[in-house]
Amino acid sequence: MIHVERVGPRTVRAAARVLAAAFADDPAVARLVPPGARRRQARLVAVFTGDVRSVGRAGVDVARRGPGGEVVGAAVWRTPAGGEPALRHPLVALRAAWALRPAGLRAARRYDSAVAEHLPAGPCWHLHDIGASPSARGLGVGRALLEHRLAEVDATGQQAFLEATTPASRRLYERHGFVAVGEITDPVGAGAVPMRRPPRRPPLRPPHRRGG
Repeated sequence: MIHVERVGPRTVRAAARVLAAAFADDPAVARLVPPGARRRQARLVAVFTGDVRSVGRAGVDVARRGPGGEVVGAAVWRTPAGGEPALRHPLVALRAAWALRPAGLRAARRYDSAVAEHLPAGPCWHLHDIGASPSARGLGVGRALLEHRLAEVDATGQQAFLEATTPASRRLYERHGFVAVGEITDPVGAGAVPMRRPPRRPPLRPPHRRGG
C-alpha cells in the first residue's frame, strides 16, 4: 500500500534521489545534464535537492511503501503563495551552477521562460516534478501523489498547471483532469506539453444543525 505524506527533514535527500532516478531517462532532463556526463547521478541529485528545498516543505509530498516504509516517490509543487522559478533561489542557483554547468543553466532558464508563456493567470499550483523509483513503477505511486495533493488543491477552489514530458505522463495527467493548453516550441523543451486543470468546486459541507 502506498502512503503519502509531507516531506520532512529526514526525507528531503531521499526525495531528491528518487526524482533523480525517475528522471534519468527523461528527454527534458537529458537536455540539461546529458547522458554520459561526468558524475551525472550526483549532479541530478543536486538539481532535485535544490528543487525540493526551493519550494519549502509545504510544497513537497513523498510516497512510501506503507507508513514509515521506504521512500519510493516524490512530488514538488510551487504553491500559489510561492511560485517563482526555482533558479531564482540562491541555494538552488548555487547547486545548479555545479550540477548543470553553463550550458545546462542556459537551457534551464530558456525552459523556464518557455513554460512561463503558458502559465495561467491567477493563483495556481504548479507541479514542478513528480516521479517514482524505478523499483516501484506500476504500483500507482504517481496516481497516489497526484490524488493526495489535488484533494488539497480542490479544497482551495484553485487551478493547477504542469508540463507533461512523455506520452505516458500526459495520459496520467489527463485522467486527473488536466488538459493541454498549447505546446513548447523552443527546442530545449521540445515534446513538453503544458497542461492546466481548471478549478474544482470544494465538496459541499452538510448544513450545521443545532441539537434539540
